[in-house]
Amino acid sequence: MKMVIKIAITGLFMLMFWGICSAGDFTFRKTKWGMTEDEVKASEPLETAEENERYLAYKTSVIGKDVFVVYFFIDNQLTRARYVLADSHSNKNDFITDYEDFKAILIKKYGNPVQDDSIWKNDLYKDDYSDWGTAISIGHLVYFSNWKTNDTEISNMLMGENYDLSCIVEYCSINFKEIEKKAQDKKALDEF
Repeated sequence: MKMVIKIAITGLFMLMFWGICSAGDFTFRKTKWGMTEDEVKASEPLETAEENERYLAYKTSVIGKDVFVVYFFIDNQLTRARYVLADSHSNKNDFITDYEDFKAILIKKYGNPVQDDSIWKNDLYKDDYSDWGTAISIGHLVYFSNWKTNDTEISNMLMGENYDLSCIVEYCSINFKEIEKKAQDKKALDEF
């Protein structure tokens, strides 16, 4: 349940930034944008950890880090996917290392990011690096980097809220952005 809440909270924040993209025959792992849920299930050798009509989630490890692999669908078409770090650390600064490790591998695969930044929303902890993990966990500091390919936007993000940190690498289909926007608008209208 905590993973579902983290996915929902970070999903809204991620829409403010660009996503991550992949080159080659596949756009994410062994999938392509527009694949059906059944096609994604057939491509993924892992056991399903959680699923509903909007997403499929699996648990695995990438570059030595435990992650959830989450595939998102609209009208049974794959439109975005993400890795959500599942590791926990007693020293919150270790999440910065995780973020930097993801960024390093993304740079090796996609080159330098088109955007690479950190934003201080509140500089209370800015002068003491040992507190930066805490600053992230309470929403004072956000790290993000972005790449873009022909059909995908890729985002690497480290953020937090209520002393909980989220490190996410997200791949988003450029061609399905309009479909996602329409689905979000419809959902918002249905809520009123």
